[in-house]
Amino acid sequence: MNNKRRRKLTPLYIWHRYTGLLAALFVIFISLSGIALNHTDDLALKNQYLSSNFLLERYKVQPPTTIKQFRAEQHVVTQADDLLFINNSRPIATEALLTGAVKLENFLLVALSDALLLVDDNDQVVETLSSLDGVPNQINRIGLNDQQQLYLFSNHQMYHLSTDLYLNKVNETVPVQWMQEEPLSITTERSMVQRYKSNIISLETFLLDIHSGRFFGSYGVLFFDVVGIILLFLAFSGLIIWVRQRR
Repeated sequence: MNNKRRRKLTPLYIWHRYTGLLAALFVIFISLSGIALNHTDDLALKNQYLSSNFLLERYKVQPPTTIKQFRAEQHVVTQADDLLFINNSRPIATEALLTGAVKLENFLLVALSDALLLVDDNDQVVETLSSLDGVPNQINRIGLNDQQQLYLFSNHQMYHLSTDLYLNKVNETVPVQWMQEEPLSITTERSMVQRYKSNIISLETFLLDIHSGRFFGSYGVLFFDVVGIILLFLAFSGLIIWVRQRR
């Protein structure tokens, strides 16, 4: 190739080189995120969540509107909107309202407005009692009497929970210490807000949005269009360089 032809190709070489570097970075990222998404279950991406305030603000994740907390001995049960937190375990999604929690022998009994959750020492729900088990649909309170027997109050009716987890209506007045909602300090409330927000957007969702460009909103579509143009430029410029070198 003579010097004149080389000088003509030099700008094309430079543009081809740097656009190729940009495109290579994009292809590497798309490839890695695609491989990760193909192994969602193996990498447990659904069980990992974003905690970065910057990313959460990009998703416009709002703090919970309501936080309720009950304490039963060393156990703390908190509800932030539709997420239920039992001690330090992973949250449970629920549309029912938290109405109380008591320690009953070796288990923690969590009362929701329409169900009772039996929780073991590992903070795992081992059994759920619902309306199919005779649990009323509007549980207002839960508590213990002097003999550490459990009682519920629902729709002006008191119920007693037997040792075999069967509910019986109670017609007479029984002195019961009803569980009271615990007031939250400013520090605890801030901690719960952050904990709530950090359990909204899974890592799988984040990678899907990045991989598809949805994370960037309307700019994501424009970005992918630009990358498409860059790849087309690389294809044509590479072809031109190859043809001229062949000559």
